[in-house]
Amino acid sequence: MLIRFASIRLITIGFASFSAAAPAWAQPVTEPMDVEATVVAGCQVSATTMNFGSLFGLTGRPTTTSTISLLCTPNTDYEISIDAGLHPAGTRRRRMYNPSTNRYMRYNIYRNANFTGQWDTRNNRKVSGNSGATGVASHTAYGQIRNLAPANAGAGVFADTVTVTIEF
Repeated sequence: MLIRFASIRLITIGFASFSAAAPAWAQPVTEPMDVEATVVAGCQVSATTMNFGSLFGLTGRPTTTSTISLLCTPNTDYEISIDAGLHPAGTRRRRMYNPSTNRYMRYNIYRNANFTGQWDTRNNRKVSGNSGATGVASHTAYGQIRNLAPANAGAGVFADTVTVTIEF
């Protein structure tokens, strides 16, 4: 009989806990919460390396490309310029430098595949555009070594760094 009584008692305790009164809720109180974000006009720019690769002989005008990518606020007008680099001759002639031979190699960057429109910091030599509804844009920069002479340029790595600037 004792075992039966214990079983009933457990059921009674369980039943009592289920039949407890629900908690009383107070009237709801509401408060508005402001949510906002500020979109600022702006652009980010990145560029791939303009690599002419390994050159054999000192003839011709080797070419290559680089991609300049933009991420802007949608529908932003912009203008891209490229400076003369770290080793210019004068204010505009771009040159790559080989520290091993203390020699330079002239090159230029163009806005078109025909290598006729130079891309630099002068107003008529910049690239303009609009970022469109997505805010994403890209442009190809066309590089060409002006000439591989003088023949005493020597073997080694010639390099330069140019700065790509976007105005919006």
